[in-house]
Amino acid sequence: MARILLLHDSEPDYQTARAAGAVAARPGAFGVETRTIGKGGTHGSTVAAAWRLRGVVREFDLVHALGGRSLAAAALAGFGRVVHSLAAFPTRRQVRWLRAIANYRDLRVVCPTSTMHRALVTAGLAENRCHLVRPGVDFSRVRARRDAALRAALGFAESDYVLLAPGETTRASGHDQAAWTASILHVLDPKLRLLLWGRGPQAGAVATFGDKARQPGLMTFAERRLGRRVEFEELLGVADMAVVAATGPVATLPIATCMAAGLPIAATVTPTVAELLEDRHTALMTQPGVPRLLARRILDLRDDAQLRWKLTDAARTEAYEFYPQTKFVEEMRRVYERALAGART
Repeated sequence: MARILLLHDSEPDYQTARAAGAVAARPGAFGVETRTIGKGGTHGSTVAAAWRLRGVVREFDLVHALGGRSLAAAALAGFGRVVHSLAAFPTRRQVRWLRAIANYRDLRVVCPTSTMHRALVTAGLAENRCHLVRPGVDFSRVRARRDAALRAALGFAESDYVLLAPGETTRASGHDQAAWTASILHVLDPKLRLLLWGRGPQAGAVATFGDKARQPGLMTFAERRLGRRVEFEELLGVADMAVVAATGPVATLPIATCMAAGLPIAATVTPTVAELLEDRHTALMTQPGVPRLLARRILDLRDDAQLRWKLTDAARTEAYEFYPQTKFVEEMRRVYERALAGART
């Protein structure tokens, strides 16, 4: 039985956490061991991980490094076969790093979107070493029913209309645009309010915007409000609509999860978002970076019950067809098999 080492940050992003958890829970014919890097993890730092892993390289047939720190540790430790899942759309510098590693390691890169796959191949990575594997929704975690108790704990009244900005707050997520959009709507109707998870490197900047807007009821950060860790799926039962205001390549799993939960979705059109959503088929969409237009789409969707039903039904159907976690695990197993066989095609 081939042995695989899963290596990721001790505090991974949502998409990475669900991917690693799915593979570890369904190892199939493989023996899977998980180790983490960072505070509270198996290894305290990238350097410590690389040093300690050098002694166990021969115990594993393959390492699956999820995220940049894990890839660096795996490469420095001397693993010959490496599968790498990118945690975010790579910069030019990161692409050069991938190409350098591929020169002396059997490296395969897992891309969650066609946009990323195309970018890496165009940048010079071998096409047969780049694998498109879309993330999978864990349907057992999806909460489609309204959670009145959690809504109340988050400070929402039954009459409030809660807009959820999915996933972590990053530069590409456009949560600042979602906040601006919500600010416009909140002036028109104070019952329209924005809910954010509260994780991500730009969460503080969006919170600062909220403070400057002088609209006390505008935004709620779930983890800050509750004073505890919150699973993203918990928020699905609180929201009335999802607002995807992305301005660049974002993680797609939070969007697919909202689709599976049957949340109406208003969104901006970017190449990545367009891989999941289609205007007037699964969402109402508009160009990115124009909050007033997005606000108009939100009002159109809120006020048309028949359109909401049509879009949410189509979105839920596509989520179950194209983004099941079982399909993700099966495709990852095929990547592992090809890596172990040394396949070049």
